[in-house]
Amino acid sequence: MQLSDSVALVGSGDARLTNQYDCNVYAIDAPDSTVLVDTGAGLSPSAILDRAESVFGSVTHALLTHAHADHSQGAPALQDRGVEVCACNATADLVSSGTEAELGVDVARSEGIYPEKYSFENFHVDRSFAVDTELDLAGLSVNPVLLRGHAPDHVVYLVELDGEMICFVGDAVYPDGSISLLNVPGSSLTDYRTDIDGLVGRGINALLPGHGLPIMADGQAAIDDAAEALTRMSTPPSKT
Repeated sequence: MQLSDSVALVGSGDARLTNQYDCNVYAIDAPDSTVLVDTGAGLSPSAILDRAESVFGSVTHALLTHAHADHSQGAPALQDRGVEVCACNATADLVSSGTEAELGVDVARSEGIYPEKYSFENFHVDRSFAVDTELDLAGLSVNPVLLRGHAPDHVVYLVELDGEMICFVGDAVYPDGSISLLNVPGSSLTDYRTDIDGLVGRGINALLPGHGLPIMADGQAAIDDAAEALTRMSTPPSKT
């Protein structure tokens, strides 16, 4: 599902593009090849990869927004097909040694968010980086921004494409300005309040979330709404 000249939605459980447990997976048409943002739950990685390559061509890199299974577990299969998986240092640590309790998999499985026999496969990313490091992937400049709260390792990615500022926001903020606070280890309103200002004033046009519909304009307004809500005494609107 092509969203612009340079971005396509190539995996999504919500849209049933791929397995129902997949997060939204995006493909970017970078100058030298195709870059993915997130990798899905690991139950239909070939479908994600094949769809991405049918739209923009060979996939060489994948970025993880955070370690939660529906975003990271497609990575090992993509690595087997030659894709370099990249993540911030905190995510790299969690996917390599995090337990199902630390990652919330046990609770999610018990509530039917994952299948009954689903399990988390630890793996090592190919490249890890500090969050304040600008990345060059396949000729594409990517700016990671720390935005914890949904998860303790969560980052978002800012990319300028076709003259627009695109924010691959993972599960941090949704287009209606809501956040995603979970009752699992590592999910924290304090972290949300600490980090949200990192996205204020960025001139974001498109906001591409890990679930639900993306928006291709007015993304900064959604971020600003979330930031304002985080200054109030009441808990901000939240999606799981």
